[in-house]
Amino acid sequence: MAQQPNLALRHLRLMTLLEGGSLIALVAIAMPLKYLAGMPEAVSAVGPLHGVLFLWTMAVLAITLYRRLLPVHHGAVVAVAAFIPFGGLVSHRLVRRRIQATA
Repeated sequence: MAQQPNLALRHLRLMTLLEGGSLIALVAIAMPLKYLAGMPEAVSAVGPLHGVLFLWTMAVLAITLYRRLLPVHHGAVVAVAAFIPFGGLVSHRLVRRRIQATA
């Protein structure tokens, strides 16, 4: 019987999608609304949400690295990808593959 994937890795996989999606919403929707349509409220709403999701993702990443559930070079990829729009998709795939490898 295969063991269930670690909860921390599954949590990280979810957070990479949420954080990546919030970055895309911030860069592709909220910032253009602010600068092209004069609606700064969009950034005021999405910006703090993205900030919280980013910090949460980095905390979960730190936990997975501390527990040695993810190799350090994979952790570096996840951390760098958090700064790149659509990087969350790369991180999600990388963590998903790690979960499958450990299952």
